[in-house]
Amino acid sequence: MKKNKERIKKFLDSLEKVPIVIKACNECGLSRNTIYRWKKEDDKFREKMNRAMQMGENNIDEIAYSRYYTLINQGHWQSIKHRLAHSPTKKEQTMLEKHDKTVLELRSILNHWRDGNIEKREAEERSKKA
Repeated sequence: MKKNKERIKKFLDSLEKVPIVIKACNECGLSRNTIYRWKKEDDKFREKMNRAMQMGENNIDEIAYSRYYTLINQGHWQSIKHRLAHSPTKKEQTMLEKHDKTVLELRSILNHWRDGNIEKREAEERSKKA
């Protein structure tokens, strides 16, 4: 099928709203095979399609978060519980970062100690053999 600028624009606009290729194809009257052939053959079209898909995914995320926070504001207990369970507060985030830093420091100390002890053990074994 020959590329039609209006159909391509309608397809890309549809992807920006909802990033589902078959839905966008149906809305603009193009086949899925045609779209994927164009995507394979035309670098500019591929870039525009990828950009439109990303924008569509961002829009869907915004809608989902908006509805999520609306439920929280309405007192929907499951949404509140989910938020508390999966989103650390600033204080908790700071504690987690300190914990991660402490763990890394302890691992570094342990590795340094272990390396030093391995060298000492090897030296002791060599002296016993001698």
